[in-house]
Amino acid sequence: MKEKPTMSAIRPLGGLSRRAFATLAGVFALSIITLSPGAAHATDEASRITQLRIKIVTGSDDLRTASNAVASLKYANTSGNHLVTSGNLNNGVSWPNNSTRTVTLDMPAGVYMGRLVEFAIQFTSGQPDPFATGDNWNMNGVTVTAILADATEVILVSNAGTPLHRFLSDSQTRWATSF
Repeated sequence: MKEKPTMSAIRPLGGLSRRAFATLAGVFALSIITLSPGAAHATDEASRITQLRIKIVTGSDDLRTASNAVASLKYANTSGNHLVTSGNLNNGVSWPNNSTRTVTLDMPAGVYMGRLVEFAIQFTSGQPDPFATGDNWNMNGVTVTAILADATEVILVSNAGTPLHRFLSDSQTRWATSF
């Protein structure tokens, strides 16, 4: 009398039915396609940010000489750690009342669209001479555009107000928006 195989019995590959073999082959092929590093890299590369173009509209109170506006972008790297990249927008140069300035910042490797956390502007009041009072600044608008690796442009932030934010010399020195 022939024994029936149990669940723990090992059967040679030749003992598999055509249907079982086809199912295993399909699962194997799907796992190769899904886990392929090349495919994952292609998806990431399409969403990699190479530059940020930041357009700032100054309102009725200028950004004075010696004051600084620094843009920062918080993002998560591929390990999930939060990192920040930043750049000085005006380098201490005055932005007159009712003016518009556009600055482009290069992004470090590893900044991707789906991993953005926050965009912020930090204001530091400067004094062009020892007798000057602290600076205040009205930011009436900000537009942040991501330039991707394939040169596609995506608007990340577009906010305006009168003012959108009033930076004071000793308080309200930060404006931020989350993604």
